[in-house]
Amino acid sequence: MRRRKLKRKSKRDLLKIIPYFFLILIILLSLYFITSLVLNKKIISPLAQKYLSFESENVSEDLYKAGISFTSVKRSGDSLYIVTLSDGGQAIITPAKNIKNQISSLQLMLSRLTIEGKRVKVIDFRYDRPVVRF
Repeated sequence: MRRRKLKRKSKRDLLKIIPYFFLILIILLSLYFITSLVLNKKIISPLAQKYLSFESENVSEDLYKAGISFTSVKRSGDSLYIVTLSDGGQAIITPAKNIKNQISSLQLMLSRLTIEGKRVKVIDFRYDRPVVRF
């Protein structure tokens, strides 16, 4: 008789705990979503980076913001951006990689090469490491 009372009591205790469990779960999920909205986490895009549309106007704006002097930005047939620099060199930027990272690398390379006194013919960002031709 005592066993039955214990079993019934343990079932009742379990039924009392379940709503608290769901309440805690709802609170934790709501806190997670609120913090993700507040912190502005980047959402992973279902599109690959190379399929995102980048226009040459955005590239020219980014080049201008980076302080790189250039004369023109042309889009090549195989979706490359060919930037003609003001000193006569060219930079080949690919949309398959992050364009802003390529532009910041271009800015750093141009500043270093200017300090060294070297003139660049072509800087190609299509590969893992940029290819520089003098």
